[in-house]
Amino acid sequence: MTEQNEIITPVFKNKLSNLQKHSFTARPAVKINVNEVELTIFKGTNSVLASDIVKVVIRYAR
Repeated sequence: MTEQNEIITPVFKNKLSNLQKHSFTARPAVKINVNEVELTIFKGTNSVLASDIVKVVIRYAR
């Protein structure tokens, strides 16, 4: 008995995307300006990470 393996090559096809269906617009929630350093936080951002970044920006911008 001999085994025969057939190698199948994948065929990748591009899907046509509907841009209106999945359009995402980033909406800023907070804009902070400290000593000419501007920080914009968008809606949906991890709040803990955003607060840590704000603390660092305020500390080092002074």
